Order: sequence, then C-alpha cells, then structure tokens
Amino acid sequence: MHQMFLWIVYPYTVVAIVGMGIVWRYDASRGEESRSTAGKFLLLVVKVMMAASTATGLAIVLSSSMADELVLLLRWLISLAQLEPDISLILEISVLSKIHFVVVFLFLLSLAFTKEIYYLFKPHQYLKKIYLKLQYEKRG
Repeated sequence: MHQMFLWIVYPYTVVAIVGMGIVWRYDASRGEESRSTAGKFLLLVVKVMMAASTATGLAIVLSSSMADELVLLLRWLISLAQLEPDISLILEISVLSKIHFVVVFLFLLSLAFTKEIYYLFKPHQYLKKIYLKLQYEKRG
C-alpha cells in the first residue's frame, strides 16, 4: 500500500501543487529585503533540495547501470503522463534512483511555495541573477 502511495499518489500530488504554485505564485515584484525568517528558511530548504537532487542525479549518471535504468524511468514517467501508472517499472530500479526521484519531488514541492517557481520555465533568469550577483560582489 505504501509503495502505491509513494510511486503513484505522491507524483500526481506534487504535480498538482506545483501547478497551483505556478498559477498563484508569489508577487515577483517583492524585493529580497522583504523576506521573512520563514521565507528565508524556505529558500534554504529549496537550495538544499536542489543540491541534493543534483548530487543524486550525478551519482546515477556515474553509475554503471544507467542505460537500463534510464529506459525504465522514462517508461514509468510516460505511464504517469498517460494516467496509467505502472508501478512494476519503478520497483525494478535501484535504490539510488528511487531516492533521486523522491528528492526531486521534494524539491519541486518546496519550490512551489516560493516566488522562484517561475525559474522552472525560465532557468536562464536564475543563472543571469547569479551571474549579476557575482559581478556585483567582484566590484564591491
């Protein structure tokens, strides 16, 4: 029963919450200075989840059985998109890949509650923001 919840209900719930976050995103005109303590903590959680998902993704890429798992993962994602999820596909992958998917879903879930949700569709703006911040720090 918990396998069904984790690999069928949880992904659809995350997609619904991220969709709501996109529709009702926070006011992007608010400045960084107006962040509350809770907002700063949430941003820290998002950054930690992003780093964890990147680390687990790199570990999967560096593992030797990547090709077989990639096919299984893509078939599982396609079955989810077709609204006919096949739980047997996800049960055949490694524990590392399962952890990666849970971490990615947690990252997306936490991102939905921040004003940075729009970075999903415009990642170049996030990179531009980091670049400009680094340039400003070099001058100062």
